[in-house]
Amino acid sequence: MAKYVGAVATYRVQLGSGFGFPELREALRPIAALGVSHLYLSPILAAMPGSTHGYDWAPPARISPELGGVEGFRRLRQSAARRGLGLIVDIVPQHVGVADPRANPWWEDVLRRGLEAPYAEWFDLLPTPEGVIELPVLGDDGLDAVVLDDAGNLVYHDRVFPTAENTVAPGDSAAAVAARQHYRLVPHASGRYGYRRFTDVSDLAALRVELPEVYEATHGWLLDLVAEDLVDGVRVDHLDGLADPAAYLQRLRADLGPDRLIYVEKMLAPLEHLDSGFPVDGTTGYEQLAVVGAPFTSHAGLRELTELSDFTTGITGDATWMVLEQQRLKREALAVNYAAEHARLAVTLASALGAEAPSIGDLCAVTAELITLMPVTRPDQRDHAGLFREIGNVVADGSPRLRELIPVVVDALEQTPTAAAQIGQLCAAIYTTAVENTLAYRNPRLVSLNELGCQPWLGLPEMSRFHTANAERAQRCPLALSAMTTHDTKRSEDVRTRISLLSQVPQRWALTLAQLTRAAPPPDPATGMFLLQNLFGAWPVDEHGPIQPDEPWRARMREYAVKAVREAGERSSWARPDIAFEERIRAWIDEVTDERVNTPLVDLVTNTFDAWRADATARKVVSLLCPGVGDIYQGSQWWTDSLVDPDNRRPVDYRTSLDHPKCRAIIHALSVRRRHPDAFAPGATYVPVVAVGEAPDRILAFGRGTPDDPDPRIVVACSRHTYSFATEPKESTFLELPAGSWRDRLGDRKFSGKAAIADLLGQESPVVVLERK
Repeated sequence: MAKYVGAVATYRVQLGSGFGFPELREALRPIAALGVSHLYLSPILAAMPGSTHGYDWAPPARISPELGGVEGFRRLRQSAARRGLGLIVDIVPQHVGVADPRANPWWEDVLRRGLEAPYAEWFDLLPTPEGVIELPVLGDDGLDAVVLDDAGNLVYHDRVFPTAENTVAPGDSAAAVAARQHYRLVPHASGRYGYRRFTDVSDLAALRVELPEVYEATHGWLLDLVAEDLVDGVRVDHLDGLADPAAYLQRLRADLGPDRLIYVEKMLAPLEHLDSGFPVDGTTGYEQLAVVGAPFTSHAGLRELTELSDFTTGITGDATWMVLEQQRLKREALAVNYAAEHARLAVTLASALGAEAPSIGDLCAVTAELITLMPVTRPDQRDHAGLFREIGNVVADGSPRLRELIPVVVDALEQTPTAAAQIGQLCAAIYTTAVENTLAYRNPRLVSLNELGCQPWLGLPEMSRFHTANAERAQRCPLALSAMTTHDTKRSEDVRTRISLLSQVPQRWALTLAQLTRAAPPPDPATGMFLLQNLFGAWPVDEHGPIQPDEPWRARMREYAVKAVREAGERSSWARPDIAFEERIRAWIDEVTDERVNTPLVDLVTNTFDAWRADATARKVVSLLCPGVGDIYQGSQWWTDSLVDPDNRRPVDYRTSLDHPKCRAIIHALSVRRRHPDAFAPGATYVPVVAVGEAPDRILAFGRGTPDDPDPRIVVACSRHTYSFATEPKESTFLELPAGSWRDRLGDRKFSGKAAIADLLGQESPVVVLERK
C-alpha cells in the first residue's frame, strides 16, 4: 500500500562533476514544484577518474566523494524529504570500470597476478588457453608506442598497466616486459579480449555477482543506506548482463524489503513480457515509450516515407528490410564482437555432452542460428520455457545440414544451467550491439522509430494495440516506469516528436529533402537523409518558432553526426574511423545549416511548429496518466533538443521559469494523479474511450477507474496527427464520455454525454484531462 501511494512520478537527475548532492539540493524547489514524488539519481558510487556518467564505478564500493560523500547524501535525503521527495538510486551490479587499473584495485590485482589472483574469480574472465588475459587497447601505433615508467609500469599514451613482480629488469624494453605479463595488450580492433564486458564496451568488465562474496562486496554500501532508511528504491542497470537475473532479484528484494521500489533496465522484444517470477515493480519503461509514441505516427505517411527512402537511398527501411538486416547484423556482431563468449558457450556445451559431443565448429554453427533467430532478449528465463526447442525447429526447417545436431544442442541447453545462462547473456548483448546500436543508425526512413523499445520492423500498431498494451500494463505492472526520455535514448522526446511529424507531411518532407540535398549534396545519400531528419528534429526554437542556429548548436550537431556514422559502421566506425569521411560530414553539417541554404528546413519547422508543440504536450500528459509511474528526464519539463549521450547529459538551468506550456501540462497531470491516487493504484482499471463522427481515428482517449469502482474517475483525451486536423472535422467529431458530469479543472469547463472535440480540444489545449464530479 505504501509504495503506490507515494509513487506519482520520478525525476531523473544526472550527477557528476559540478552537479553533485549540494547542487541538487539547490534545485529541489523547482523539481518538487512539478509534482513528482521521487528523485531518480544516476549512479552515485566513486567511478573512474573523469567519468561523466558513473556507470564505470570503481571498487571498493563507496559513495563518490566528488558528489558529496555519505554525509552529502544524508543531507540530500533530509532536504528531499522536507519537500516530499523520495530517493531512487541507480545501481550497477553487472560491471566495473577498468579503463584505469590504478583506480580499480580488484582489476589491478588480476592484471598483476593473473588467474591466481584472489580477485580473478570475481570477474567473468575469458583467458587464452595459456591463461593470458587479452586487453584490447592498442591503436594503429601498436606496441611501438608502449613505454616503461619509473615505477616499472607499462604506459600506452594515457593508460597505465601494472606489471607482475620480478618481470622488469634494468635495460629491458617495454615490449619484452609486456611479453612477461599475465595479460597482453592487443589491438582494440582485433576482436580479441580476455573478459566479458558490458556488451562490447572494453572499458567495462563484467562481474560474477552470482557469487555471494561478490554480491556482498558490491552491495554492502546499498544495504547500509537501507539500514539508515536513506533510499526508497533502486534502478538495476543492465539486468540481462547477469548470469541469473531471477536469483539476483530475489536476493535484492529480500535485502531491500517489500516496500522499496525495484526497477530493472530490461529491453523487451516484441510481445515479450517481463518475467512474471521477477520480484520487481517493473522496467524502466522503454516498451511504454514505444506504446505512447506509436499513435502519433501516421501509417499512410510512413508508407510514403518508405517509398521516398527507397528512391533516395536504395533502402526501404520497411519490415522485411529490417528483419533481414537485423539477422545479418546479429551474425556479424557474433563473429566480430563476441567470438570469445561464443567459443566459451561451445566449450560449455561440449563438456556437458561429453564424448558424444559434436565438434566445437558445429556447436558454434547451431548456436549462431539460435541466437540470430531468437525473438526475445533472454531466452533462458522461466516464462520462455520451451523457446530453445521452438526456435531450434525453425532453424532445422531452414538448415538441413544442422537438422540432426539441433535436438542435441537444445537438450544440452535445457539441461545445463551454465550454458543456458551463457547463451542468454550472449543473446542480450548481441541484441544491444546489432539492433539497439548499429541498426538504429542505418535506417533512414523515419528515424523517430529508431529508438529503444520501438520495433519498426513490425510496422506501426493500430490504435487497438495502444489500448490493449495499456490494459495489460495496468494488470501486470502498474508501478512500472513510463519513460519518454532517458540517458540512453537516441533522441529526446521532443526531437522524436517533431521527427514523427514528417509522417504527417511526407510530400512536404520529400520536397524539403530534395531542395536541401540539391543545394548541399551530402557525402552519402543514406547518411544525409538520416542526419537531415535529426537536424530538423533538433532545430533550435524560441517561444515563437525557429531561430537561426549558433556555433555551439552546430558543434553539437557535428559531434552527433560523427557518432552516428561510427555507430552505423558503414562509412566509418569506432574500431576503424574514416577521418576523411568524418571531416566531409562535419563540413556538410556546416553547409546545410548555413542561413544561405537552410531556408527549406526552417520553413518546415515553422509550418509544423504548432502541431509539434501540441503533439509533444499530448504525448507527455498521456505518458504520465497511462498505467505506470511517470518518469521525467532532467530538463525535459521544457522543450529539449537533446540527441544521444553525451548530448543529453548537458547541464540543466533550474532557474528557468516553470511558466511554460509543457511545465504547466506536467504540473496539471501530476496534480490529477495526486487527487485520484486510487485510479493509478494496483488494481486500477484502464478503459478505452471511443470517439465518433467524421474523424474518430484522430482522437486518442482513455479513462482510469479505481479498484473499487471500475468506471472511469478521470478521462484523458488528445488529438493525434494534429497537423491537418482542421476546425471543421473537430466540430463534427465527438467523444462519448462515460456516464456522469465531467470537469476540466484547468480550463474550468464542464462536460457530459457526447462532447464535441472542438469544445474539448483547441489550439491552446492539445490535451484535456477530465475529472468526474
